[in-house]
This record gives sequence, C-alpha cells and structure tokens, in this order.
Amino acid sequence: MRHLSTAGTVLLVAAIAACSSSTTADVSAPAQTNTTTTQREVGKATMKIGDSIVMGELRLTFRSVEGDSRCPIDAACVWAGDAEIALKIEQANRAAVAALHTMLEPKKTEWNGYTISLVSLTPVRRAADAVNPEDYRAEVVVTR
Repeated sequence: MRHLSTAGTVLLVAAIAACSSSTTADVSAPAQTNTTTTQREVGKATMKIGDSIVMGELRLTFRSVEGDSRCPIDAACVWAGDAEIALKIEQANRAAVAALHTMLEPKKTEWNGYTISLVSLTPVRRAADAVNPEDYRAEVVVTR
C-alpha cells in the first residue's frame, strides 16, 4: 500500500478545496428535464457583468462570476478547471438566479420551456494576472 507524502497530502487538500464552491446565497436553478424534441435558437448574446438582455419572453442579467478555477493558458494543470456565473432569469412576475458552469454541470438550465446555456466565458486566465471583473464576458444561447 502506498502512502501520500506530506507534499502529496497538501496538494490533494488544495485540489479538493479549489473544486469546492463557497456560494450558497440565492443561486437556484429550475429543475432540468430530458426532452427529445428539437429546439430552435431564440438568441445568442455576449454579456459583461451587469448587462441585461431580452430574448423571447425572458430577461437575462449577468450578475457575477462566482468562481474561476480555470487552468491558466500559460500553465500546466491536471484538469481544465471550471468557472461559475450567476445569471438572473426573469419572466413576467417570476425570477430566479441560475448557477451555470463552463466545465462542470449544470452548463444549462430550463425555464418555462426555454433552455439557457453558457457557451463560453472569457477572457482566458493567465498565471501571472488576475482577471478584472470588468473584463469578463459570458456568451449565452437561449433555445425553445
């Protein structure tokens, strides 16, 4: 049987901590359903934090980046990492905040017949530079 060295144990604990999310606030996602029907694209947009857009009957607001552990483009990582955004979804008198991810699930959410998907999050990370929140751009697509 092999035992982890102290350095190995520290790396394992750090990796587990990096993967955990500390957000428990009002982030909620409507229940997802499995459908085999063909959906059509309602719209696609790239948003910065604070932007609101209307697609179909929905109003989407990119609230924040809740976490960004994506592997920097100039680093060697054991996995690609993940980023999580908070996207507010409003329709008529209903609203919720969905947590959408770049690599982990959920990457999309269902809302009253619509599917809202996170396509990408930019900019890519670099090892020596922190991403300024003003520079984040989330590309989302809505289908129905």
